[in-house]
Amino acid sequence: MKIARLAILITAMTALLPGAWAQQKRIAVTMIVEVPQLLDVKRGLTEELARLGLREGQNLVIDYSHAAGSFPTQQQIAKKIMGDKPDLIVPITTPSAIVMAQAAKDSTIPIVFSTVTDPLRAKVVGTLKSPGGLITGVSDLAPIDLHLKLMKEMVPGAKRLGVLMNPSLPNTQTYLEMLKQLAPAAGLTIVESPAPQTINVQAAALNLVGKVDMIYIPNDTTVYAALEAAIKVSTENKLPLFCGETRSVERGCAASISFDYYDVGVATAQMVKKVLDGAKPGDLDVNVLKDTYKSFQLWINGKTAAAMGMSISDDLRRRAARVF
Repeated sequence: MKIARLAILITAMTALLPGAWAQQKRIAVTMIVEVPQLLDVKRGLTEELARLGLREGQNLVIDYSHAAGSFPTQQQIAKKIMGDKPDLIVPITTPSAIVMAQAAKDSTIPIVFSTVTDPLRAKVVGTLKSPGGLITGVSDLAPIDLHLKLMKEMVPGAKRLGVLMNPSLPNTQTYLEMLKQLAPAAGLTIVESPAPQTINVQAAALNLVGKVDMIYIPNDTTVYAALEAAIKVSTENKLPLFCGETRSVERGCAASISFDYYDVGVATAQMVKKVLDGAKPGDLDVNVLKDTYKSFQLWINGKTAAAMGMSISDDLRRRAARVF
């Protein structure tokens, strides 16, 4: 009797397998480099997909890859992803989105990008409203106006702002334009210091010593991959250092106001679910999160701020969501 019941159970399970496999979705998630805020995006993406009913190991397979900061490696990853033919691709970061958009231009695989500062400049989409085609996603354009206001509040006498960045990145070009447009009203002059590669970050930071009153790092994956080198230069020279997002404050930047990048992943997952349910990516507006986000947070690193020559007012401490 036990053998008979076991045979019936196996037969029943086998009968269910084709339907189960038919419901399973496969997505490819790739990013140019692993840094804390981007891993937060990935975590928000996978956890929100689970809340929406797409769970890894059940009805969802996620093929994850990162390029360790190498653009050529990202291109090789893109070729592999296209060969694997997933149901959907999620490139996280501007370089990853550019490469995947180019690789998939003759494909029918939909793309939902995440953490792309300026999708128009990056030529990932042609318009933010109903972009058409098979690509849409989430922009993490930072609130530069809030950053400048915070920096002037913490370093009120500052006149020259050093910008440490990789000038070849489309997102950095967008931020430089915004900074140059808004800086004069804040009484600041912009001084650029390029770091084309991660190995250049320390030298680029040193280049600003004696030339500026404080340093700002926009959301730049090249610089963030070697952020500790810039922090070391700033603390040794008592030069205030600010970043474009909050997880870098935990690493040692003095302060920032930003989204929770977990929420960027959540917003991305919601678009992924719509596309997997049959929506056309080109019918979904790009989500410029800066314009819809309601919970910007102020993070302060009191220890490194002091080492960089700043004092933190009681008012700033009260307003901060986190103080390290």
